[in-house]
Amino acid sequence: MQNFNTGISLLIVIIVTILIFVLYCGYKSRKSKYSSILIKPIEMRKKGIYERYLKRLMDIAFASITLVALSPIYLVLGILIKVKLGSPILFTQDRPGQIGSDGREVIFKMYKFRSMTNEIDEDGNLLPDEVRLTKFGKWLRSTSLDELPEVINILNGSMSIIGPRPQLVRDMVFMSEDQRYRHTARPGLSGLAQVNGRNEISWEEKFNWDLKYISEVSFWNDVTIIFSTIGKAFIKHEGISQSGMATAEDYGDYLLRKKAISQEEYLEKQKIANRILKKEDGIERKKGLVSIIMPSYNTAQFIEDAVQSVLKQSYTNWELIIVDDCSTDNTPEILKGFNDDRIRCIINPDNRGAAYCRNLGLREANGEWIAFLDSDDLWLPEKLETQIQFMEKNGYAFSYTNYEEIDVNGQKNGTKVTGPRKITQTGMFNYCWPGCLTVMYNANTIGLIQIENIKKNNDYAMWLKICTKADCYLLNQTTGFYRRGRQGSISTHSLKTLIYWHYKLFREAESMGRIPSTVNTIRNMIFGAYKKKIYVKR
Repeated sequence: MQNFNTGISLLIVIIVTILIFVLYCGYKSRKSKYSSILIKPIEMRKKGIYERYLKRLMDIAFASITLVALSPIYLVLGILIKVKLGSPILFTQDRPGQIGSDGREVIFKMYKFRSMTNEIDEDGNLLPDEVRLTKFGKWLRSTSLDELPEVINILNGSMSIIGPRPQLVRDMVFMSEDQRYRHTARPGLSGLAQVNGRNEISWEEKFNWDLKYISEVSFWNDVTIIFSTIGKAFIKHEGISQSGMATAEDYGDYLLRKKAISQEEYLEKQKIANRILKKEDGIERKKGLVSIIMPSYNTAQFIEDAVQSVLKQSYTNWELIIVDDCSTDNTPEILKGFNDDRIRCIINPDNRGAAYCRNLGLREANGEWIAFLDSDDLWLPEKLETQIQFMEKNGYAFSYTNYEEIDVNGQKNGTKVTGPRKITQTGMFNYCWPGCLTVMYNANTIGLIQIENIKKNNDYAMWLKICTKADCYLLNQTTGFYRRGRQGSISTHSLKTLIYWHYKLFREAESMGRIPSTVNTIRNMIFGAYKKKIYVKR
């Protein structure tokens, strides 16, 4: 009985350890991912129940069991790599993953055991692959043991057990839209192409196998591929490398060799790949310009005052981008009455939601600075000037301020809201501290932000993305007024509805599982109560 209890205790410790490791992997993954914003978006396909829900559960179970069962092998390989090849033991490389909400591939860091040395020439450049690939490194690759750390990618959700193999960013930019359709599935440790020739087949054949896989994703197909992979990759070692080459040929090099593209096209695509890897978004931003994003929907009663509060700013180098979401009142007519070249109005052909409007406004923005003002809120005249001075003086890329509340008639209700002096990424997950009308960030540092098309809490979704790149600092000064109580605003809904929207935020915008989404929703409720007690003054 004692041995049984000891075994149960050990099992519980292992399960808890794996759960903590999965959550940590997810956190690190979210922090390092970014969108390949410079390429044309494609549409996501519809997925079945297995791929949407059950496949992820199978991935976590498989990866967890593998991590525990092969832990001695991981340890031995780590020691051997350290002795024979040096540090670091793990090799990381940015790879294109599944397409995100903006229709573009999300770039993630893929983990492998390193198999090459870091030898460089006299100019500091890495020597060719065939020189740096040692006998030990070749053995690691031939046995596919270098792939074992990709279990981390499976646990953090960047990869799956089975799916199209993640290629290089410099391969992705040469793919056609049809070929990129393979990225509508989560990339895999193995896939149909890997069990049907791997690197010994042509690029066209690889793409065909990948497209065949995503057309018929199922549990039994995945199980079949898993057993085929064990036999071909780990036992027979088939197709590990391309004949006559230390590593597989890049897709761009293949197209150039086949004369399918010109030298000019090749060089241009390579430039795009390098810009994606540098996390550039291709927007030429004007120094000193503030781009103000204002979504609107049926706010005819308030929007004129909101725009006037922008026109009265002491800082005059701004552009106001108003995206009207097909208002059914006379909001569009009011907007036509503003005669100022700094104001741009975009009218949606149909109602698409605030998240869509904010995403569109951000894509249209040309400014070095990004600020937000909802169409029923107001700014004080010194808002922009004071906040820019605060950020430039301290070198901050992301900031927010205090605000006061007003009612639907514009009267102060005596409530003042502030927040923590500094908000880290963890702090932002605790709660949405900044009011939307108070936020400003440096677009040159943060880049283009795009969020999932969720109905509510889309401003919070933006802060969570921005906080992966910069901490948020408080300018302890009131710069505007938040209108509480307007029909349709988030402040008018029940606690049950608010909890549901917070859950949807983590589930959809952050792509978290049900348990992490629930945990973070509870965490939000706790810190929401804390904010009301500490930072809301009445």
